[in-house]
Amino acid sequence: MKTRFKIFARLVSLVAMLACAAITGQALAQSKGPVNITGDVFEVFEDRRQAIFTGDVVVKQADFTLYSPKVIAYYGEGGASDLKKMTANGRLTLLFGPKTAKADFGTYDPKTEILHLTGNVEVTEDGTRVTGGELFVDVTDNSSRFVSDPGSDQRVTGTFSSGS
Repeated sequence: MKTRFKIFARLVSLVAMLACAAITGQALAQSKGPVNITGDVFEVFEDRRQAIFTGDVVVKQADFTLYSPKVIAYYGEGGASDLKKMTANGRLTLLFGPKTAKADFGTYDPKTEILHLTGNVEVTEDGTRVTGGELFVDVTDNSSRFVSDPGSDQRVTGTFSSGS
C-alpha cells in the first residue's frame, strides 16, 4: 500500500505540472505513462497562480484514478516547475490497484512529500477497512498515520479480514 501511495503522490505532482504546462506551454512529460485529466471546466488564474479543473474531474495514470469535483494546482513564479501544493475538494475517491481511499478533502505538498486526506477518511482493500478523521501519508519514508477527528467522538477504526 505504501508503494502505491508513493506512486499516487507522484501522480498528483504530475497532474499539477501538466496543468501548469498547459498554461506555460512547456513540455513537462516526466511520468511513467501519460496522465489524462478530464473535467467540465479548466481555468487558469495567473494573478493567484492557480490552475483549476472543476466538474466531475477524473485524473488517470496507469492503475491510479482520482475522482473529485474540483482539483486545484498552486504554483509559484516558476510555473509548473514551481508546484507549491495540489488539492482535491469535495468527496474524492482514489483508486489504486485493489485499494480505494475516500475523503472529503485531499492535499499533496511536493516539498514535504506528504499526502493529507481529511474528513470521513476510509481506506479499503480485500475485506480490510480503516476509517478515521485524517490520514497522513509520508512518501519519503513510506509511512502512513490515521488520526481520529478531534471535533467528534469518532475514533480510528480498523476491520481486518482473515482472507477467508
